[in-house]
Amino acid sequence: MPQWLFAQDIADFSANYLVRLNGLSAGELKRELSTNDDGSRTFSSTSQAKGVFAFFKPDLVEETSIWTLEGKSIRPQSYTYHRTGGKKEKYLNLKFDWKAQRVTIDNNKHIIELNIDPSTLDKLVYQLALMSDLQQHKKQFSYLIADKDKVKTYNIVILGTEIITTPMGKIEAIKLERHHSGKKQRQTTLWCAPALHYLPVRIEHIEKDGTKFTAELRRLKGIDTVDAFAKKTTKISTLSSH
Repeated sequence: MPQWLFAQDIADFSANYLVRLNGLSAGELKRELSTNDDGSRTFSSTSQAKGVFAFFKPDLVEETSIWTLEGKSIRPQSYTYHRTGGKKEKYLNLKFDWKAQRVTIDNNKHIIELNIDPSTLDKLVYQLALMSDLQQHKKQFSYLIADKDKVKTYNIVILGTEIITTPMGKIEAIKLERHHSGKKQRQTTLWCAPALHYLPVRIEHIEKDGTKFTAELRRLKGIDTVDAFAKKTTKISTLSSH
């Protein structure tokens, strides 16, 4: 059974990321963790194109995961994905029934039910589980993710440690890659900073056609950044990967 020790202690935070498309500024991504009155937690993600890209792709993408802790396990209660503003609207809602160990998936066209393992997560809250596992110095990561019409497995590997430059400054980060299935594989790479409780400070996604999306941390509230980022006058060399 996975142990989510860090999830119990993580403070509410708000993180804003600058999004680039093939190197050009394209929009903003916001991730926020908050605590509800009943003690449950809400982890949300909002992304939208800005500037000239908003004319061609005006989509607003909103994701919300409501979850609780059951012992030491993260238990998602519901997950919602909603894309609006563009040519094609997309909606997905997952409701978890942990007594029956089933998830109900509704995409506004069809409703299906799937049996789930006690460790199953949604595709947003797993990022908190990854932060938790990194806090415990784990080296291998595998997560069961309920999504659309099936339960997927996300396998993540550590590539090394690097000093990277973000809009907030230079910072040491663990570089990880998530493996995608399929012949024409997509690629997702994350850089998670130990000094920020392993919060991702850079996220890079390369589509099958080579299109590259990059999100870099530009503003952070709720997590102490004192001494996390190197001074601009400090010379730092990149650490070797291992």
